[in-house]
Amino acid sequence: MLVCDKCSAGIIEGSKFCPQCGDPVTDADRVNIPVVENNIANVEIAFGYSSSQNFSKAVNISKNIPSYSVKGDGKSATHSVVLPITEVDLIINLYDLVGGWKSSKMLINGHTATKKDLTYYGVGCFRSRLKAYNPQQYCFGERDYEVNIWGCKRLNMPVYEWGGGWLDYGEFDKSGVWHIDKDRIKDELESAIKENELCPILSRKRVLETLEKLPKTIDPREDNNWEYRTNYEEINGTFKEVAIGIKPNIKNINRFVIGDYEPNWVENFQDGEVESVGRIRIDLDSKDNKEGDRKKNKSDLYGSIVFTIILFIAIFMLL
Repeated sequence: MLVCDKCSAGIIEGSKFCPQCGDPVTDADRVNIPVVENNIANVEIAFGYSSSQNFSKAVNISKNIPSYSVKGDGKSATHSVVLPITEVDLIINLYDLVGGWKSSKMLINGHTATKKDLTYYGVGCFRSRLKAYNPQQYCFGERDYEVNIWGCKRLNMPVYEWGGGWLDYGEFDKSGVWHIDKDRIKDELESAIKENELCPILSRKRVLETLEKLPKTIDPREDNNWEYRTNYEEINGTFKEVAIGIKPNIKNINRFVIGDYEPNWVENFQDGEVESVGRIRIDLDSKDNKEGDRKKNKSDLYGSIVFTIILFIAIFMLL
């Protein structure tokens, strides 16, 4: 890996100059970042001499870290440490001491980084996970709007009890079977994974295995883990209940989760709310009966309106 020793920009192998500052590529631009298991990112913090009172404190902290190294002598020396990003709190504390100096730099996997990379996005979420009462449940969602089967709520692809979202990616065939558009779902997952890739807990492999575990087709009439999501639409002058998608039985959705941990979300919902997750069973061949009931309700409504009008007229005549 090449990193410019002047401006810390990443340099493509084979280039003769830094693409940012134009400095010629030399051996000083080559850095060796130790490889950590499980693809956990490495963070390098380097700093030179400073008259700040924090200098001696930063050096003392750095000396306690096994990867600590010094290049040069005296005030020309450069002190550096390399830490796995799982030690994010230590990294932030050290960077707070030296980050404002001109001689300091921070690299994540060899690329220039800022404190924002440690406090927002996937790493910021990881820090919150460390403080969570149940860290594993935290990733799968502790609130109803965070519930997900991927093991990462930062992917922003939750599972709602009423359906919608990524569960709408697909279409019905003529027999009422839902075909999931896994390619579209995967495309959105990949984008979100890239944005949060520095999180040491996020596993792209597990996320994609979860997607693979989902069925390609869903027939809610045969699979009680799913139901039809419906809406009333006007067809030829009458309103009919039409299946527009699918929704999950939230009690069973964790059957698609990969791994040993089994998240539990049902306790996040009141019993009444769980039961209110539409229990409509769409019989594609029996809508005429439902239409008849709606016509009867309309007739009752019209009768009530006529009676009210007659009553008002009678009162007016008496006055």
